[in-house]
Amino acid sequence: MRAACMTAIAPELKMLNETEVRRAKPLRQPRKLFDGGGLYLLVVPKGGRYWRYNYRFNGKQKTLALGIYPDVPLAKARARHQEARRQLAEGIDPAIEKRALGRRAFDTHRDE
Repeated sequence: MRAACMTAIAPELKMLNETEVRRAKPLRQPRKLFDGGGLYLLVVPKGGRYWRYNYRFNGKQKTLALGIYPDVPLAKARARHQEARRQLAEGIDPAIEKRALGRRAFDTHRDE
């Protein structure tokens, strides 16, 4: 009985799949399609689809740009998200690290 109550309180988060990302159509206003853990796809009215990661560092809310779909597919966005989470766990702000490395920021997780 208790497990049923917990499920009703905190339902499982449905993660995105590649088909949902591909079929995401723009609306009049920007919208966010969440994948979990702060990762989401921002779909803007002009049709752009941007991977973003919301996180907190030193008590401040921040957003990290992870790439543009379809150049960065879902699997690569998740790998970049995990790398940013690893950096946060080590006390490194991923945005500052990305700025320091420039275009090479995510090269270690390049899919082939």
